[in-house]
Amino acid sequence: MKLSENSIFAKDMNTMILVVDDDAAIRSSLSFLLKHAGFEVEAVSSPEEALLTVRATAPQLILMDMNFTLTTTGEEGIHLLKQVKIFRPDVPVILITAWGSISLAVQGMQAGAFDFITKPWNNLVLLNSIRTALALKEQKNSQVFPLNRNEANEKFHFEHIIGQSVPLMEILGTVSRIAPTNASVLITGESGTGKELIAEAIHANSAKAGGPFVKVNLGAYPKVFSRVKCSVIRKVHLQMLAQIVRVVLRWPIRVRSSSMRLEIWSCRVR
Repeated sequence: MKLSENSIFAKDMNTMILVVDDDAAIRSSLSFLLKHAGFEVEAVSSPEEALLTVRATAPQLILMDMNFTLTTTGEEGIHLLKQVKIFRPDVPVILITAWGSISLAVQGMQAGAFDFITKPWNNLVLLNSIRTALALKEQKNSQVFPLNRNEANEKFHFEHIIGQSVPLMEILGTVSRIAPTNASVLITGESGTGKELIAEAIHANSAKAGGPFVKVNLGAYPKVFSRVKCSVIRKVHLQMLAQIVRVVLRWPIRVRSSSMRLEIWSCRVR
């Protein structure tokens, strides 16, 4: 069932988000943005205040800085994240830092963060990440995911996937939760384990099910593209792929150079 904009706004009004940042200007900016978007906000300036708030109340989501002193390693944020997860394991945490790196993002995800955003942030990207996290949390709490194979077949499009083992049902449960959202998904596994089937299932159960599902075999491209890290080469790679899609599939497509991704109508191929 699709929610109207008014019902989504009303739901946001009952959602309290905790902002943790030592910079008063950042706290004010985030508080203004979130309140304008319809959320309730509580802002604190230190890890100690954050832990006291988390123990006393139950925020639906936490926006957390990763550095609270002169250090820029992010270790303070990782440590606070682990402490928060002890008291509120189900509350999604989005990490925000001005000193972002791939290794730091990996550490944050491994510690249980939902997303990792660098400063200065994009308001639309941040709000989208927040609403995606809340939607996934709500779906997990309401248990809309299939409990058995018969229920999965009745409620979702899993007709191309065969089996009913416990690990497979857990995967299908995850698919049913993330498919309605805008969350980015990385599917890993050995060759032949069904990664493409899972990707198709996510698409078939999403709001974009009526749009194209584009499969790209990166193994068919020269190995130099997987070795070279230069952004210019990556852009050339995307331009080549875009030209193939234009000629073969006759779809309007463009390359957005700022984010190095392809956009096909409303469907995005990253």
